[in-house]
Amino acid sequence: MAEKSKEDARHFSGLVFVACMFIGAGVGLAFGRPDVGGAIGMGVGFFLMGLIRVKGVQPQPITLSLPSSFPALTVTVLGVIVILAGVFLLWAPEMVYPYLAAFAAIAVGVLILAGGLAALSRRSQA
Repeated sequence: MAEKSKEDARHFSGLVFVACMFIGAGVGLAFGRPDVGGAIGMGVGFFLMGLIRVKGVQPQPITLSLPSSFPALTVTVLGVIVILAGVFLLWAPEMVYPYLAAFAAIAVGVLILAGGLAALSRRSQA
């Protein structure tokens, strides 16, 4: 059982590293320095990876309850954001592009982290 616990910690720490790297690159893009943001994200990721492995941190399942109107509201807000992004890309593309790319990188990092946590949650329940 201890071996499975170590393997889960290794898998979790790898996901945390990748998520930190993408989030750092996204924040760096927002400030016009993706190289610096990526380097900071990797540094934080390596630090957290080591901490998780040394401490044997195990991910805990997250319980979240959302109102039934949440999916419809989310799609509506996303639609408005995409329309506004399109308008701004036509009007002043140089103002929108770095921020759009930065938010996309941050979103990818968050999705990777959430996907990893969900997979580990399913794995620990099995």
